[in-house]
Amino acid sequence: MEDLFQVNICREASARRRLFLKSWAWFLVLLLLAATSSGATNKEKKVKPAKIKISGYGILGNLNLKRSLVVVEPVAKKPQFEDANFVEDAALILLSQMKEDGFLNPTLTAELSLTNGQILVFKWMDGETPALPHPLTIRRVHFRVHKGVLFHYQTLKFEGLESIPEKQARSYFIETGFLIPLKSKRVYTPAKLKRGLSSLEEALERKGYESVKAVATSMQRDDKTGVVNATITVQQGLKSVVRAVHTELFKEKGTTPYETNMVFLQHAYSTFWLEDFKQELRTNGYHHGYPDTQVEVMPLRRETVGKLIEIDFLALVRNGPLVHLGKVEFKGEKKTKVSLMKRRTRLQEGALLDRIKVEEGRSRLAQLGTFESVRLKYDTVDEHTRDVTYDVKEGKTVDISLLFGYGSYDLLRGGVEIEQRNIWGRAHTARLKLVQSFKTTSGEYTYTMPELIGRDVDVFFNASALRRQEISFLREEYGGGFGVHKYFKTIATDISTRYNYLILNAADTSPFFFLQGVQNPNVGTIITDIKHDRRDDPLYPRRGYKIFSNFETASEYFGGNVTYQRVQISSSYHHPLGEGRWFSLGISHGVDLTGGSTQKNLPFNRRFFPGGENSIRGYQQDQASPRNALGQIVGAETFSLASLEIEQALTPKFSFVLFSDSLGFAEKVQNYPFDTGLFSVGAGLRLKTPIGPVRLEYGHNLNPRKNDPAGTIHFSLGFPF
Repeated sequence: MEDLFQVNICREASARRRLFLKSWAWFLVLLLLAATSSGATNKEKKVKPAKIKISGYGILGNLNLKRSLVVVEPVAKKPQFEDANFVEDAALILLSQMKEDGFLNPTLTAELSLTNGQILVFKWMDGETPALPHPLTIRRVHFRVHKGVLFHYQTLKFEGLESIPEKQARSYFIETGFLIPLKSKRVYTPAKLKRGLSSLEEALERKGYESVKAVATSMQRDDKTGVVNATITVQQGLKSVVRAVHTELFKEKGTTPYETNMVFLQHAYSTFWLEDFKQELRTNGYHHGYPDTQVEVMPLRRETVGKLIEIDFLALVRNGPLVHLGKVEFKGEKKTKVSLMKRRTRLQEGALLDRIKVEEGRSRLAQLGTFESVRLKYDTVDEHTRDVTYDVKEGKTVDISLLFGYGSYDLLRGGVEIEQRNIWGRAHTARLKLVQSFKTTSGEYTYTMPELIGRDVDVFFNASALRRQEISFLREEYGGGFGVHKYFKTIATDISTRYNYLILNAADTSPFFFLQGVQNPNVGTIITDIKHDRRDDPLYPRRGYKIFSNFETASEYFGGNVTYQRVQISSSYHHPLGEGRWFSLGISHGVDLTGGSTQKNLPFNRRFFPGGENSIRGYQQDQASPRNALGQIVGAETFSLASLEIEQALTPKFSFVLFSDSLGFAEKVQNYPFDTGLFSVGAGLRLKTPIGPVRLEYGHNLNPRKNDPAGTIHFSLGFPF
């Protein structure tokens, strides 16, 4: 037994060394490509551009300030020399940006290195603008920034505020919801104060207070410390409501209405409601072939009833001429087939002209991903006929993206995704994704053909390969297939069904792992995915829910040598709890079913192995799986997992999270839904980044089994569920 253990340890170490070398080979190739591209670019440059440097505003601050100069110095074409006009314009932009950031009294020094070797220094401070001599030929400009004090609110009070919470009103002036009250999130500037007052008035106006006024009645500002104490006084006035709307509809050149109706609303009145109501009436006209529908809404009577102002309105709807759709033409396409564009727009020449459907056609063309822009133009043929022209501009056909990620088990992972669009001029898309980590080598290729067999139905072909070193065995999966995909916009749901032929291998086991079931099967399977997503953000969900289900049916009739059914269902729910706090709930469930013997029909790769950064977090990857009497991991045929989280924002970038993960599983499906439970609780910190949250978490196991860890630290990227 000891010799077997040593052999497997050596084998595992050898496999890890191979994966390590492969991962670094990937990165060396990418770096070589980047260096080659950079070298080629440098050879093309015969003239070095003038250098611009900014210091004194922090590393990120300097970069942001330099980025703001793109207005006066485009990135694509930098000049060899700068002149006095550039320096003057750049100084004004930098000073303006610093004042917008809350540094109201900044000082800026510009050190200019001329082509003749002379160095000139100019300084901007307290409204003093130096006069630069003209002309100047400048090789290098170094802007040195002295920020001064940051002006920020120390106290912000409200008087006369009745209809919205003070927390909501405060959020229009400063960033709220953080436990740590940073000065940088309570910045005061006159411009921000003005915007805050305007936003507060708009919020109250939407509630019906059409005569609301918000003013800063007290403003104490210390120029030495930057401390600002302010009082905002709100005069709401009486609330206005729309009591009733009398609508009259007129046909073309008609003087008497052909239809009238009365609607009683009791809705808060505001100019925003008025515009929405007028647009709704215009849209009704557009749907019926009246593209020139005009709406006029005027008050009939206004009465004060108690603490309310009740208003009755008269809406006059003049439809204009009934218009039919003439020709539908396309302009600007070079590779894209016109037949495809006609199918996407779904307009029938000779039918009534519906401006909403015409606009939907423009959106559907844009959704192809083939065009940089899609413009719409109407051409009048006669009073009752109009042609429609879609003017398109085709975009680039090849896009290359570098991928990056990190996880406690996979460690660093990187890769490349290559996408080719508009193949054959039919908006076909080919996507190749290659990923390498210290544990995993994977590749995936997908070829998609939109609307090949029906409206909004895409046909795709795919091929994939995966080689992954699990905790105690080597997972290998290869295969490909074809399928169809359809997105149901009205219910925000994706449905796809595909046939896949797979080769599943499980090898390189250790004494602590026990293979059961079929180890090297060929699988013919039909897989259906259903995804319904109502979250507000896929990276940082704060509100809404998601439901995902995967149904896999394998049979000998589909070309494989095993028969099983695999079902996975997961869902998540997110809801804000107040200022800077959110509640999240994740639930997932999986079950394997076979018509006969599990040992003959269920591939080992299709068993469930819970544990890890996106599962029960008290365990490493796969370590929460069932064990046999010898303590060997054998995998589960059914599992259920529930995760609860409460997240509290500390600053705009950092947050603190408390979580609880509860896992139930059964080695055999006969003990469905589970016969064993594991529980872990923990806490962590999260850093907000453009590609998702960076997570540092510790999960503590409440009831560890023999050989289980007391807890586990995870460092990973991405939301856990």
